[in-house]
Amino acid sequence: MPIEHIMQFLTLFFGSTTFVSIYIAWKSRKSDVKKAEAVALENMQVVYDKFTEQTDRKFEEMQTLISKQAEEIKSLKSQIADYEKRCKHCQK
Repeated sequence: MPIEHIMQFLTLFFGSTTFVSIYIAWKSRKSDVKKAEAVALENMQVVYDKFTEQTDRKFEEMQTLISKQAEEIKSLKSQIADYEKRCKHCQK
């Protein structure tokens, strides 16, 4: 086999492997981007879950506080009504 044929074969072989490696690199880059997007979405979901949990907990605390204050307001209104009944006939 003459040296020119060997050189042509080597050139074609290494040239084709370069295209194959470029194609593989391109595909792996796309795969890496998809993996990064999936990880980002997963992290966002974890943060959202924590936020939701904290918001629900705070909402329950506020509901409890509102209920206590409503009872206190009811009690104060009752006390005011009793005071008005007792002092209705008081001198001014």
